[in-house]
Amino acid sequence: MIGDSYNSTKTAVAFPEKEEHLTDEVVKKLAEFEAHIRRGIKQYEAGLGKTFDDKEEFLNYLRNL
Repeated sequence: MIGDSYNSTKTAVAFPEKEEHLTDEVVKKLAEFEAHIRRGIKQYEAGLGKTFDDKEEFLNYLRNL
């Protein structure tokens, strides 16, 4: 899944030696999480990301939502 269509960075992933069975619900949540990450990266690359100079600026932004 990861790295299928978005390949600007590649990282090594450590897999556990013992393969664990993932439930359908966990697989679904992981897929949703991956989709959110991909969307966030695309938005950032398009200049749509919001940045903050410090923690207080970030907290003020959240308070005003």
